[in-house]
Amino acid sequence: MRATLKSYFLEGLIDEQSARCELSKVLPGQLDPWLLNSGAGDPVAYFNVGKTEDGIPCIQADISGRHFDQDQRVLGVLHKLQCQLGGTVTDDS
Repeated sequence: MRATLKSYFLEGLIDEQSARCELSKVLPGQLDPWLLNSGAGDPVAYFNVGKTEDGIPCIQADISGRHFDQDQRVLGVLHKLQCQLGGTVTDDS
């Protein structure tokens, strides 16, 4: 069975600059995209700052197909960011 791409979002942010700053604190050494790596060093998820269809800043986390079962690690990062930035964590459904 082939894994499909899964995405999670932190929506309703105030501004992109704050999102970039907090991502750099949580995932240091990364930038556009910020990577959450596995113990082996390959990317579990790619985090990007963007805007919703309404033009409101958000963070999108795309889980690598190789690590489709690592939702909790990715959600942990988004919840940590949510504590600093506010907003709402959603998925792609």
